[in-house]
Amino acid sequence: MPALVASLSVVLLAACSDGAGPDAQPSSGASSAPPAAVSTTAPSASYVVERGDTLSAIAKRYGITVESIVAANQLASRDQLTEGQTLVIPPRTAVQLAVSPSDGQPGASIQFTLSGAQASETITFEVASPSGTTFTGPPHTASPEGSVTAKYQTTPQNPAGTYAVAAKGSEGTTAQSEFRLNPPPASSTLN
Repeated sequence: MPALVASLSVVLLAACSDGAGPDAQPSSGASSAPPAAVSTTAPSASYVVERGDTLSAIAKRYGITVESIVAANQLASRDQLTEGQTLVIPPRTAVQLAVSPSDGQPGASIQFTLSGAQASETITFEVASPSGTTFTGPPHTASPEGSVTAKYQTTPQNPAGTYAVAAKGSEGTTAQSEFRLNPPPASSTLN
């Protein structure tokens, strides 16, 4: 199933909440700016059960959860499939990479939330700065629901401009988005 590819920019990456990239500083808290996000969805499919099939194998094949197949088909038992039975395969959760805040100043803490990945998929975030440098963060493991949340701390020395972030998964999930760092306000001095 094709994964979403969207466009996203960011500053330096740090581990989920305890690691740091070069020049990273401690997180300073959340912003109220709305997140930037891009997503896609796929249509439902049908699958005819073959001898030896299990719900977990079918779910893995389609990159969805067993629970979503059970709910879509109103199955009474997760353990009983019949050869020749037609199952509705719900669409995979849309791949979405949200960035919050999407607009800030150098030194801001940026949060990335990826949803729609495969359960337990290894996700790596890459951040490209407007100066042309790219930082690759540590790997993160998607939750059973296919989500990953990580905080990234910019520094006051980071240049203003648009930063691009790419999320890349070991099972083929990809997403991109962007955020902007604005120049700090001009300081005025009184004589």
